[in-house]
Amino acid sequence: MLTLLRSIIFFSLLSWSVFRSSGQERLMAKYQLWDEDDDRIRVVSWYLKGETDLSKEWSMEVVGLLDSITGATPYGRPADSGSREWLAELEDERVAGIVSFSRIAKQYEHTFEFGYSDEPDYLSKTYGYSIARSLAEETLVLQAGLSFQDDRVDSSVPGGPGLGIRSKTTPELSIGAYRVLNPKTTLSLNLTWGFPKGYLSDPYKQIGLTETLFPGHPTLEREVFYMYPENRPDERRTFVLYTEATRYLEGMQASVEGSYRLFSDDASLLGHTIELKLLKRLGEKFVIQPNYRYYQQDSAEFYRTSLDGTSITPLLQPRGKGPHYSSDYRLSELITQSYGIKLTYFHKEDFSVDFSVDRYVMRGRDGITSQLFYPDARVLTLGFQWEF
Repeated sequence: MLTLLRSIIFFSLLSWSVFRSSGQERLMAKYQLWDEDDDRIRVVSWYLKGETDLSKEWSMEVVGLLDSITGATPYGRPADSGSREWLAELEDERVAGIVSFSRIAKQYEHTFEFGYSDEPDYLSKTYGYSIARSLAEETLVLQAGLSFQDDRVDSSVPGGPGLGIRSKTTPELSIGAYRVLNPKTTLSLNLTWGFPKGYLSDPYKQIGLTETLFPGHPTLEREVFYMYPENRPDERRTFVLYTEATRYLEGMQASVEGSYRLFSDDASLLGHTIELKLLKRLGEKFVIQPNYRYYQQDSAEFYRTSLDGTSITPLLQPRGKGPHYSSDYRLSELITQSYGIKLTYFHKEDFSVDFSVDRYVMRGRDGITSQLFYPDARVLTLGFQWEF
């Protein structure tokens, strides 16, 4: 009941803040279902975005998000197809929002942003500023930005290290460029550097170690598999390169979009993402959009399925100093692929409805981590956009 009341208040304030202006408005809403196979994670998301012109120079954008998460997820114990003991039941809710103000003056656009995300065990606030300048008759746009994310993590959750509320901060710097190459082709490039610091572990994730009790005793000696909180580094350096190109294919009366994303950090985690989309108009009312996404990553240098066979002595309350270790399968060597289709219906020039369905497949590549860890999922999305 409290969650429902909080949601009603949240969206009421969101709607009021957007529509009280007399300028041109745009409203977008989406519902999304993420449903993993084998009764794993299920996420129901409600998304609302409003844009309005406050004056000739100023505009405002407000985004609201409600997430409801249920299901089961691996927490570190080795997978077993005959039981679900390696899965931890999960139930969580998240309320998040972003408010941004933009000012366009001559060739410059300034954007100020504040983000807020609240979960029972996680609180995040984000502050951002970016500046963009248009050149060459607006065929070239240069952009730079700064952001700072200030998080509070509850480490005293079940299985966690019990260190109380811990801090995590993430400053980021970005630069980018957007270029219209010709009437049918555009190209963009963005570079981002991040510097996370603080409690960077996941308090729900653990790692196992087989220990021998009463060694040498003829009747009491036995092996026990103990679980310990993971210990990731308390500092990190990240780099992201993102480039995107669009091309209008006149013969097909369609446009194709392609993008590539490179992610790397100082723990040898290296990821490559390639995404392709084709937008094709069907008559006057419909646009169909098939899409495909491929992601491949190497493992983090501190990823291990367990601590067996190592000389590491784990701590009950690790604080981010070495040695580092994690059995979170998301840090392993893996491949993910997703493919789907989106259909948009334009009821009127200023009102459209869209529906998409996607299939998500993940597989491990190291030959050691059990494939049971890697989930497959289906994703359903329904939305609309209204300008007035």
